[in-house]
Amino acid sequence: MDVDKACNYIYKCQSHDDGFGLSPSLEAHGGGTYCALASLKLMGKLPSNPQTFPEPNLDTTSLVGWCLRRQTVSGGFQGRVNKDADTCYAFWVGSSLKILGAYDLCDKVALRSFLITCQTKYGGFSKFPNGFPDVLHSFYGICAFSLLEEPGLRALYCELGISMEASDGLPFLQSSSQDQNIGII
Repeated sequence: MDVDKACNYIYKCQSHDDGFGLSPSLEAHGGGTYCALASLKLMGKLPSNPQTFPEPNLDTTSLVGWCLRRQTVSGGFQGRVNKDADTCYAFWVGSSLKILGAYDLCDKVALRSFLITCQTKYGGFSKFPNGFPDVLHSFYGICAFSLLEEPGLRALYCELGISMEASDGLPFLQSSSQDQNIGII
């Protein structure tokens, strides 16, 4: 894989509104931002503290601001400007902030309250408060609670959306950290 070419494409996807679009020149999106940052991190192109990263192609300060502005008055995160908060973005945008070393800047108490309103009486999580549960939002709701360090949940390896335990021993993570001299979060 041509890592430099892949990274250059990803850098071109940082949009005019500071997040990452799904392709160059598109509106920023929480899922696209997560995929961009997780990819850069997994390719060894983001250090453990991206806030000090002198990458001229990546504006991390504006990116953190974009992510923080996705937290709505409901406490949840929206995926795009002028959209409602949605359970899955608690993972997508929350993990983006975690990768950027800025997760502590969001209102975790409000986020937890929002997530609880999306938990259903049937079990699982819905997309929005008072909805019906589905597998995708249930999975990302639990991941979001893991980011919040909810008691009883395992720590999350956000770049892959799996537990830290599950990431232990993955050969491509071990070789990339040795080859690139980067630390794994």
